[in-house]
Amino acid sequence: MIKMKKNIYRIITIITYFVISVLAILTTSSYIDKKEQELLEKKYKNYTTNLQDKVNSLVLRKKNATVALTITLANSINTSDSLVKKDNLKELSLLLRKETDFKNVWFQVINEKGVSVFRSWSDKKNDNLSKIRTDLLLMLKEQKAKSTISVGSYDITFKAMVPIFRNGKFSGVLETITHFNSIARGLRKSDKVEPIIIVNKKYTKQLKENAFTKIFLKGHYIANLSVKKSVVNYIKENDINMLLNVKDFLVKDEYLIINTPIIYKGDKLANFLSFKRLDEIDTSYISEYKQNAFLYLGLFLVLLGLILFIISYYLYSRELNKLYFQLNENQKELHKLNSSLKQTVESEVSKNYEKNKMLFQQSKMAAMGEMIGNIAHQWRQPLSVITTVASGIKMKKEMGILNDSDYSESMNNIINSAQYLSTTIDDFRNFFSPTKNKSQFKSKVFIKKVFNLVSTEFRNKNIEIISDIEDLDIYTYENELLQVLINILNNSRDELIVNEKKYKRFIFVKMYKKDDTLFIEFKDNAGGIDEDIIDRIFEPYFTTKHQSQGTGIGLFMSEEIICKHMDGNIEVVNEKFVFENKEYYGAKFILSIPIPRTT
Repeated sequence: MIKMKKNIYRIITIITYFVISVLAILTTSSYIDKKEQELLEKKYKNYTTNLQDKVNSLVLRKKNATVALTITLANSINTSDSLVKKDNLKELSLLLRKETDFKNVWFQVINEKGVSVFRSWSDKKNDNLSKIRTDLLLMLKEQKAKSTISVGSYDITFKAMVPIFRNGKFSGVLETITHFNSIARGLRKSDKVEPIIIVNKKYTKQLKENAFTKIFLKGHYIANLSVKKSVVNYIKENDINMLLNVKDFLVKDEYLIINTPIIYKGDKLANFLSFKRLDEIDTSYISEYKQNAFLYLGLFLVLLGLILFIISYYLYSRELNKLYFQLNENQKELHKLNSSLKQTVESEVSKNYEKNKMLFQQSKMAAMGEMIGNIAHQWRQPLSVITTVASGIKMKKEMGILNDSDYSESMNNIINSAQYLSTTIDDFRNFFSPTKNKSQFKSKVFIKKVFNLVSTEFRNKNIEIISDIEDLDIYTYENELLQVLINILNNSRDELIVNEKKYKRFIFVKMYKKDDTLFIEFKDNAGGIDEDIIDRIFEPYFTTKHQSQGTGIGLFMSEEIICKHMDGNIEVVNEKFVFENKEYYGAKFILSIPIPRTT
């Protein structure tokens, strides 16, 4: 006993330690995971903000550098005629590509009438641009330096236009065009990101013919010539519209995807998407935080185990002297409880036995009442025949007109009617004879017995029974099954009689076998069972009939027989169906009974 007490304390200590440890680990892990997500979110947000600021700064710097270059060239043109020459501008473009970040710089000289006299990227000239470009018309009118970001027929570009004056007189415009590719290329080197510049889809049509990069992806123009193929393939495999609508950043797969919209004067021209691999973002301080947190958790668990051991030992020592007394008291109390429980169980079992016995007796008496009524209906016609024939023979005998032919025919009618009465008596006797053992019988012969017992009453109430019976060998308790079927048929009969709708009354009976299970289905057109009570109809004493018409135990006993005696199942549903091109609604009972093959 002492050892048992010690083991109990040991188990309680272990369980307590285990529960507290699990709760501590779960709580700490949850907190650490949440904190890790917060730190990662903060890290990604800070990284995104810095990169977006850098992109916007590079865009502004490129825009300002483009206008500064243009102003410088325009001032040189003001003092020197040689710079206007085509070769000089082309050489300058090549020099800028070699020595600066201006890898693709286009120059265009437009005279005071708006006619293009030189393009560095094409031999085309002498076309009047003032007829198609409103920005140029405004430039010719105001004669002030302008800098814009726009999408043209070739690309999304930085564009600077500066007026050229000769001897104080306006003589034309110098236009410089630069691209975004150098920004994307610079970010790849400095920040180890993979940028892709996706131009707004509304500009795709105007770029289709003369696009600078010739790269299109899902109907969008890609503006940076140096875009990595891996990034293009990744976007192909994902929803591009989802990526373009990302607010600030998105963590997906192995990337931190940062979205920087390129907006000029309220119009979104493009999305500057930057793909940064997650494993290249420095999160070492987060890992250190997690390691330290779990280290503290381990120390806490060690300390917890030591404290619980001390408490357990103290409590065990304190309770040890009371152990024998408590054990004896507990044993006495347990004995009393067991005795009381045994008496309660025996009493309840006895009550349930008597209750079930009474229910079976009531069910049998109710069935007897039904059968006596059926006997009266079954016998009325053959007894009437016997009475009429006998009266006829007596009358003819008294009048002296009875001949051998009439006598023979009358005797045959009496004999046939008496045989019918005898057969009916056998059927009713079999119905009331309990079967202790299973027997094998034919399905169609069995159903014929059922109909013989109820047919007269159903005909008198204008109820037509329509059967679909497979020819089967059935091995089960015949009379119990007979009682269940008659009970369900009588319930349908009562509902059809109560139903005042003026259409034909039908009961459909279907019997078939599937695998080793017998299925019997009953369906009527009495309007169904109220959905509020359909789940209660198998309860004992539950009935919707008047007290003088129903006991509420018929369906309860039917369920007892099918489920407990025959190891089957009985269920009921409401169902709509069509018969003879007319729609009906009624209750459907489905009986399923296992009937294994006999050897």
